[in-house]
Amino acid sequence: FYIYATGSGAAIGDASALRILRILRLSRVARVAKILRALPDLMILLKGLLAAVRSVFFTFCLLLLVIYVFAIAIKQLAAETRMGSVHFDGLFTSMYTLFVRGCLLAGVDVMLNDAFSESTVVGALLI
Repeated sequence: FYIYATGSGAAIGDASALRILRILRLSRVARVAKILRALPDLMILLKGLLAAVRSVFFTFCLLLLVIYVFAIAIKQLAAETRMGSVHFDGLFTSMYTLFVRGCLLAGVDVMLNDAFSESTVVGALLI
């Protein structure tokens, strides 16, 4: 067993510094696994969260698809109106408006008043 240093880096025997860092990282992972085994309730919560991630992801994808379809429809219906130029100027603007004002309900009253003043069909689609 010997230790030597060169200009390019240091090594301990045949092990490089990178190997030592990997071993230290593995020891941290083993420590977390030991804690998770000591707290089974925490493990149950983590398994539940991981199982829910897939459902949340597909729900988000479905929401994105519905917003995309309605953004195209409302952009076409409100193409030459004042409300269309303000709220639904482009496809991404339409999607943003539908998400923020339709899903998060931030300032939805202003948008609905503009929609019903321009067209009853667009106002009904927004509801």
